Amino acid sequence: MLQPSFHSNSTCLQTLCQTQARLDAAVGQQNPQNPAPPQQPQQAPAPTASTPISIVLAKPQPFDGTRGVLAKVFVGQIGLHAITYPERFPDDSSKVAFAISFMTDYAATCSQPYLTKIFNREAMVFSEFIDDFKYSFLNHNRHHPAEVALQNLCHRNCVNLHSGFQLARPHC
Repeated sequence: MLQPSFHSNSTCLQTLCQTQARLDAAVGQQNPQNPAPPQQPQQAPAPTASTPISIVLAKPQPFDGTRGVLAKVFVGQIGLHAITYPERFPDDSSKVAFAISFMTDYAATCSQPYLTKIFNREAMVFSEFIDDFKYSFLNHNRHHPAEVALQNLCHRNCVNLHSGFQLARPHC
């Protein structure tokens, strides 16, 4: 095993002391003996009517044409973007184009007529697009399954009563 010599330890110690002295000097320059009082962070001015608050919305989730709740959420997301960022959507065509850009699969296929109008620079009305979307993808018959079940129950009971009557009647 090699023993470090006194000379190499001494040199190493000297180098460390010199490095420490330079570091102390550098820190002393950054932190003088009488430092100035710490700066108070400047507070942002309170928002007023003339100071708009910046809101950042997440991108809408892609919509594949699934009817019901997902369609309702998609309409809400598109509507939020349209009213939150009016500078990004100067006209109705830009709002429709934005909505179509998040449509995939079946929904993208259904949106082709609107896409053609955009490419042909035809005027569009955003509210009509939303109405067509709602008609196509929202579940307008959400009460319908319950009504059908209720009607089936009523018919089944009536049939059971009638068939019971037939069985109880004497045969001629």
